Order: sequence, then C-alpha cells, then structure tokens
Amino acid sequence: MDQNKTSREILLRMVKSFTENEVAPFDMEIDHTRSYVNDLLNKIKKTDLLSTMLPKEYGGAGFDGSTTAEMINEIARGNASLAVTLEGHFKSIDQIVKFGNQALKDEYLPQAKSRIIAFSMTEPSGGSNPLGINSHAEHVGDKWIINGDKIMITNGGLAEIYCVLVKTAPEELSFFVVDKDMEGFEFGKQENFLGLTGVPVGEIVMNNIEVDENHLLGKVGMGKEIGDSAHNDARVLMGAVLTGIMEHELDIVTDYATHRKAIDTPIIQMQGIQRKVADIAIAKETTKLLYQKAAWLKDNRQDYEEEAAMAKAYGSRSAVKSGADALQILGGYGYSLDYPVEHLIRDARAMELAEGTVEKMRTEIALIEAKNRA
Repeated sequence: MDQNKTSREILLRMVKSFTENEVAPFDMEIDHTRSYVNDLLNKIKKTDLLSTMLPKEYGGAGFDGSTTAEMINEIARGNASLAVTLEGHFKSIDQIVKFGNQALKDEYLPQAKSRIIAFSMTEPSGGSNPLGINSHAEHVGDKWIINGDKIMITNGGLAEIYCVLVKTAPEELSFFVVDKDMEGFEFGKQENFLGLTGVPVGEIVMNNIEVDENHLLGKVGMGKEIGDSAHNDARVLMGAVLTGIMEHELDIVTDYATHRKAIDTPIIQMQGIQRKVADIAIAKETTKLLYQKAAWLKDNRQDYEEEAAMAKAYGSRSAVKSGADALQILGGYGYSLDYPVEHLIRDARAMELAEGTVEKMRTEIALIEAKNRA
C-alpha cells in the first residue's frame, strides 16, 4: 500500500477516535460554557493536531489540503467550534508557507506546533472593503512601526501569533506577522456571538509595535493577494466544517426518527420525515463533494477559488436549512436548549457571514462564470 495513503488512513482513524472520545461528548458543554472544556486545547497540542498540514521541514506531518479538510470534517461532526479554531490556524499557516520569507518561516512555522496563529483583516472602519482600514505601518530606517486596531479575529485572544493587514501607503495594503509578546501588543474586547460559541473572537490593539523587514508577509503591496488567498483556503475548510455540521444533524435525526414512534410506527417510516432526512443527506453529500473538489484542485495547483466559494455558499445555506428540518423532526426537543439541534443552527448561521457573506460568494461565483465564458 502507498505509504502516504497508509499515513493518511492512520491519521484519520486517530482523529475519528479522538473526536468520538474527547470532543463529541463535550459538544453541549462547550456551547453552554463558551469555552473548550476537558483540557481540549492541550490535548489537541499533545496529539500534534495543530501541525498536521505543517511542512515536514518545520516539524509538521506535511499532509495535503485534502487530508486536512477530511480531518476538519471529522472534528466538526463532534463540535463545529473546535473545527473552526483549527481552520483559522491552518489558514494562517498556509499564508506563511506561501508568502513568508525564509527567516519568517524559520521563526514562526516551528512554533505552529504549539502556538495558534490567527489571520486578521477586519476593523471597525473596514469590512468588505479592505482599503477602509486605518491600521498602518510606517517604514523608519530598517524597521516598521505598526499601529492599529483589529477586531472580530477568529481565535482572537487565544492565538499568540497574528498575520495583520495594514496600510503601508494610502492606497497600499500589506501584511505583517506580529506576536503577542511584542512590546505594544494588547488584547481588546471579546465578542459575544450567537453561535460557534467555543471559538474566541476578539480584538487586538497595536501601539507602536516595532518589527524588522523579515516580519513582512510577502512583499509590500501584496495585501489583497494574500487576503484573497487566505479567504480561498478558509472556504475550502469551511465546506468541511459545514459537512460535519450536517453529518451531526443526520446522526441526531436518524437516531431520533428510528426510535420515536407514532402509535406503533417509527416516524422514520413516514414520508414527510423521510423527505427531510433525505434532503439533509443530499445537502451534506453535495457540500462534501464541493469541498473535496476544491481541496483536490488546490493540491494539484489548479484554480480553486470558485469551488471554494461554492462549498461555503451552498454549504452554509444548506446547513441552516438542514438544521431547521432537523428541528422540525424533533419537534419540541429540537427547540430545547437541552438538545444540540438549536446550536447547530446557530453554528451554521455564523458560516453564512464568516470569510465573506453568502451574497459575496454568489457575486464572486457569477463573475468567475462570466469571465470563463467571455
């Protein structure tokens, strides 16, 4: 058997076992306490799950994008928040691998095995239009001085290393890598979001942080290119997260409908219930095929922007609808805070916003289709 295939199978079996034993049993507690209970993050680090896609020369396992996505899918089946925390970390590693200079890679990629990395673009003054941001870096001698405020960062407050978008000129965007241990770095407000409550989402404030040229990610002026790359990589993994959410929904509804009876007949025998279960299964499998194709294209160095956007757009809308169908099947139990269906809907709803709204995804898909047919 091919060695890479064997390693992949071993990893995914380990992740499946880890999810079943260490993640899924605490899904509801994570949602209710808004934290990773059961010493979960330390267990993630000890099992080297932070470094599965990190290149081997930096101490990682060197798995490809397809394997990473399958791992995220499996973890999301147990708890979507944890999967999104890993997605944010892996997306950030990807950008340092793609755009980092050698000194930057040597400094920070080995640390990715034990320190979470986050990616930050959003500011109070700039959302979908990056040129609206106020954070800036000034070149002084052989140093860069960074000032600004970044908000709504996935893993903000949890991560220790941040890739931050700043202006290096009025119409010029660039990325730098900063560390929480640098002088002038502060953590700010933590958001209180509706769903994915295990994921810390927070603010960082940069007051005259001084970095050398090696902390520039890519080249000056490459901010848009790097940001687009990060969005595309994130959307592939978000398709995997959404597939996991729908698999979780299917686990719940099939078990419930098999055991719940109307008089003497399990409700799974009712056509109305069957239709809802089938719709969830079809949506789950379609989303899975979309993210798997996007990951395959990425691994084979082909354009994957459209497929990644499709996985996120279709998957997020489908996961919300699937959650609504699951709630309807469970009836009052579905509406109860004591059962997981309602938080799966909240989790999926967050994915209609993160890394670009569904509306933005549709715009991007339409423009790509028009360009391909021009």
